[in-house]
Amino acid sequence: MIRKLTINDFEIVESVIAKLHKIHVDNRPDFYIENEHLISNKEYKAMLNNQDKISIAYIVDDKIAGVCLATIKDKFEKSIYIDDIFALEEFRHQGIATKLYKQIESIAKDIGAKRIDLTVWQFNKTAMKFYESLGMETQRIILETRLE
Repeated sequence: MIRKLTINDFEIVESVIAKLHKIHVDNRPDFYIENEHLISNKEYKAMLNNQDKISIAYIVDDKIAGVCLATIKDKFEKSIYIDDIFALEEFRHQGIATKLYKQIESIAKDIGAKRIDLTVWQFNKTAMKFYESLGMETQRIILETRLE
């Protein structure tokens, strides 16, 4: 079952955001630094009350098994940007992230969005493969030369 996140979900959402952040810290410490608290309770409440934010969870046996946080953009043409999508480790390979993505896709169609965007790092091959399996295509590539 998919439902909107509530204020009572703060601790689990904070831990999910921390797990995602840790992946980025481990792989790109030049961009990301360790940070104990990435979202405050106040910021979380504001996110839940923001009409341009989509904050949903996939529930299994009354437990959050996955989370998706997204933002409705309306600058040039309406779109949805997925900020975070994550299935907790014990619930992986059960289609949970796919179901969360399909819910975002449904919302996008309902609001007349023209596309869904997200950013994935080159090091995250698993995520890239997952997004491609959903039919997502590369929109652009950012290249770099690391001078160390």
